[in-house]
Formats: sequence, C-alpha cells, structure tokens
Amino acid sequence: MAKYRWPIFADYFQFIVQDEESKDDFGELWRGAPVGMMVAAGETALSFGTLRNVDVQVELRVVDEPPEIQLDECDHGVEGAFASPTGKLLALGCTENFKDASRLEIAPGSYGFIYLISGADTVQNEWEPAEDLYSVYIWPAAKRELRPVKLWTPTRASAAS
Repeated sequence: MAKYRWPIFADYFQFIVQDEESKDDFGELWRGAPVGMMVAAGETALSFGTLRNVDVQVELRVVDEPPEIQLDECDHGVEGAFASPTGKLLALGCTENFKDASRLEIAPGSYGFIYLISGADTVQNEWEPAEDLYSVYIWPAAKRELRPVKLWTPTRASAAS
C-alpha cells in the first residue's frame, strides 16, 4: 500500500484527483452529480466536496483491493470508479495551478475508489481549525456507478453555525 497525505486548499469546498491528461469538465460533472454524495465523477477525474473552504488534510491510499472500512469511524462514504490512462495522478485544489499540484504515479488502468470523510463533528465553521480528514482509497477495478456507503447530514447545531 502507498499512502500520501497533503494539505490542499479546498477552494469552493472541493479538491480534485485526476489523471494528468484528463479533459473532464468539472462544471458539467457537478451539474450532474447526485445531491448529498459530495463527489463529482468523470471518466478520468474526480472532484470531492469538503466541509471547509480552507486548507484541509487529504489522504490518498493506493491499495490492491477494496479496503475494509469501519463505517462507525467515518461520517461519509461514497464508492465509484475512474480511469487513469497515463498512470500519472494529480491531487489539487480546484483553483490551484497544475504545476503546483501534488503528483503520484500508479499503473495505467481503471480504478475503483472510496471517498471517506471523518471528523465532521469537529467542524464549527469553514475557517476555524478542525480535525476533519478527507481520505480517498483507490484500487484496480472495473468501471462502476457512484454508490453511497454512508451519507453525512449536518446536525442542527452544526448547521446553525
């Protein structure tokens, strides 16, 4: 397993993981994204929603098979798939310059993913420090549709903040 962790500026409450040569249009992807999933998935690019509009901790793990997830340890989870024809992935904020993106290499091919959010209850507002963590696991897999595993909904107290 390879594990990467970066602070990424989640401008517009999102960050991106994509193939280096992706042509996916995030405007179109978000327009068609299922409400509440917090994921816009294209053929070769993924945009993940966040709870804060500041630097957030993003963890990406490349694994050989779907991980066993303890759902009680996360607040939100969505599965899906994408392709990386070049095997060169970028992880970046949506307004970040590609030359400044974090990079990693994987075998070219089709991948499944699960996107997990934990620490949602530590977020009081978008600008204060919190312990939220945004984790993406990827593994070789055939194409599949987005599927919710666990959907987060704000509590009344956090929604009022």
